[in-house]
Amino acid sequence: MPYNNPIPDLKEEKSNIIVEDLQQDYTQIQQVYFAFIDVLGFKKTFDEIKLLNKLEAVKKYKDVFNYYFGLMNAALFMQNGGITGCYAGQTSDSLYFYTNRKDFLLQFIRIFSHLNLYAMSQDVFFRGGIAKGLLYKKEAHQFFGDSVIGAYLLESNISKNPIIMVDEQTHNDMKSEPGYTELIETTGDERHYLKPFALMKQPCALDIDESFEQKDIDPSAIKAKIDQNCLTFEYDEKNHSKYVFLRDLYNKATNDKKEE
Repeated sequence: MPYNNPIPDLKEEKSNIIVEDLQQDYTQIQQVYFAFIDVLGFKKTFDEIKLLNKLEAVKKYKDVFNYYFGLMNAALFMQNGGITGCYAGQTSDSLYFYTNRKDFLLQFIRIFSHLNLYAMSQDVFFRGGIAKGLLYKKEAHQFFGDSVIGAYLLESNISKNPIIMVDEQTHNDMKSEPGYTELIETTGDERHYLKPFALMKQPCALDIDESFEQKDIDPSAIKAKIDQNCLTFEYDEKNHSKYVFLRDLYNKATNDKKEE
């Protein structure tokens, strides 16, 4: 007679203790905006390239990630992050940020838009999502909640291209924030995403420490990296369209700038 694993039998008292401990350890934060941003093709890069090129890839990723934290540490609104529940972090090739304030989210979007331009010039492309919802937090880097799930699902299921999607709740909240609409694009099917080249067309001053040295953005380097990836993935149906999409947005942004 085959052996069957016994069915676990948890006592009611033990179950209640687990729930009570969870409630005591984690604090619920109402209506948090959570950004989850992933590097496009990170696993594929490390699975397929040779050791020498892999070391070069490590260098460029490290440079971009370090610049992200340099910008966030220099952001003036982050100085009170511990009080407001505002936090920026990284896990593997994914960057994240959360806050319960609309004005802080707008500052983050501007900083990320600048970072994204620099990253593309270094052949690092992001896609992701920003969603609104509850957040349960223990330490700043220990959390869960529907805001996290929503942002992750936007990145993994909706944001097929190298863009950052914004959910409807966040978009509706942010529409009244000065300067937000200039950074956002709405598609025909009512999806919203951050314009990847918005700050290339209309650079804006970032609300960061004046002593922090911002990196220069080279539009020609961005174009070169996009064009190169269009060629590299010419016979890769899944990835080729992503860079063609980005190339079309770049061409539109630069043509619009010339016409102004």
